[in-house]
Amino acid sequence: MRYLWLGGALLYAQSLSEAEQALTRENYDRALLLTQQILSAKPKELYAYYLQGQAYLGQFRQTDEEEGRRSLLLRQAREAFSAALGKNPKYPFAHIGLAEVEILEKNTEAAKGALSKAEEYGASDVKALVEAARVYALLGGKLGIDKATLLLSKAKTKDPTNPSILRGLGDLWYQQGVLELAIDNYQQATTAEPNNPENSYKLGLAYMKAKSYREAGESFRKAIEIDASFAPAYRELGEIYYLVQKYPQAKENYQKYVMLKPELPARVRYATFLYLSKDYKAAIQEIRTVLKDTFSLTLQRLLGYSLIEDGQYEEGLKQLALYFERQNPDKVIAKDYSFYAKALDKSGKDSLAVLFYKKAIDKDPSLATELYPEMANALNSLGRYRESAEALEKAIEKNPSLNLYYSLGRIYYKLGQSERDTTYYHKAIRAFSHVQEKKPDLVPVYTELGRCAAMLDPESTQGRAKPHYEKVIELASSDPVKYKSDLIEAYSYLGYYYYTKEEFPKSYDAYLKLKELDPQNAQAAQALPYLENVLKRK
Repeated sequence: MRYLWLGGALLYAQSLSEAEQALTRENYDRALLLTQQILSAKPKELYAYYLQGQAYLGQFRQTDEEEGRRSLLLRQAREAFSAALGKNPKYPFAHIGLAEVEILEKNTEAAKGALSKAEEYGASDVKALVEAARVYALLGGKLGIDKATLLLSKAKTKDPTNPSILRGLGDLWYQQGVLELAIDNYQQATTAEPNNPENSYKLGLAYMKAKSYREAGESFRKAIEIDASFAPAYRELGEIYYLVQKYPQAKENYQKYVMLKPELPARVRYATFLYLSKDYKAAIQEIRTVLKDTFSLTLQRLLGYSLIEDGQYEEGLKQLALYFERQNPDKVIAKDYSFYAKALDKSGKDSLAVLFYKKAIDKDPSLATELYPEMANALNSLGRYRESAEALEKAIEKNPSLNLYYSLGRIYYKLGQSERDTTYYHKAIRAFSHVQEKKPDLVPVYTELGRCAAMLDPESTQGRAKPHYEKVIELASSDPVKYKSDLIEAYSYLGYYYYTKEEFPKSYDAYLKLKELDPQNAQAAQALPYLENVLKRK
């Protein structure tokens, strides 16, 4: 019987070790399965409750804030830790776990109280000291950091060669952004325990944060070499390849990550990677596959984004509308409105597009620079030129780019025509003149200035447009194919202007150039025979 009992004890120990390993690999479903099996057979195995609670917290961290499961996962974690506490009120790991839940729920004082008890009851347990230090570090602030440092020092006094202490010190420095010391401690842990992939993985994270991508990649590959099933290493390796714009390698590693960890958070992260790398069709396919089995607000939103980026505007509107139906209105972000506005705009639904552009800007004023020009375009399409001009003026306040000034000049020109108010032509000239000052070789801006000046001198008696159109000819003649329409307009104006001034040779030359550019031009066809007769008589 004694042999059989020992065998059972070894079996439970092995299962606990497997559950711990599943946690480090972020395989939380397996950790939950193993701990449930252990507790079904051995309800007093307190450490299994702790591992179970940590598995729920792992799922909580990987679940998007918009998903309703987060509060449930925190409650389940609390129940697991409380179950251990109910069986032994002095069990340090139960207090550590509850402290972590309190931190996540922003109950700082309750967390401090729980950690104080963990410190008291786990004073002689190195593992408990290391875990309590980790949670103190999560508490943050001077108290949290000081306490974490103290507990790790105590643990090191008790067991100087324990690699988990080195990892704990690395974590502490990593959290504070002191990456050199974090890297040093992780390297020491790797030397002390070379066959533990967690050491290489954490070393890779520190290198990655330090933007030492080559060293980070080597560390993640080392973790995979030690254990090919270490899923997080594939994910982070994919991130590195994404950052250095090696998208095929990034995709390959993300696919391996999802194969090893097919839970929803991993699929969400993979779909997000596909979207960010602009592989919209692959993102759409991946998201639709996942949504067949489960609904995710994050993926529903991302599906709408991907469809719109892929040019499938009507379908994108449909999917974002479904997202809006199911999402809490308080959690709809400005980007959601801006994407919806963009799709409406591209679908010709300009009035609705304007409303959603406004919603997006109201939600996040920092988007004004990007969205006011889009709103202005939509208002322009609707013939709402005054509002379009107002939108462009607001955009210029945020970003005084030449493109925006140019667009504003064109809108003012349209306002001058529609309102029959010459004030707007003066405003247009000011906008175009700003562009011309900064970009004196830009042919179209002289054409626009010529048009505005011509509207202020409709009979061409003053020749206000003449210098602008002459500048068009001077600059555009070097590339008459590219600037054909500008040249046609310039010669058309000058032909008429010189005619009114009875400078017939110049008028004839201008119309002749006009005919060369546009052989079917009606104005040239009518003017040239008459001018030829005039010149012959002279």
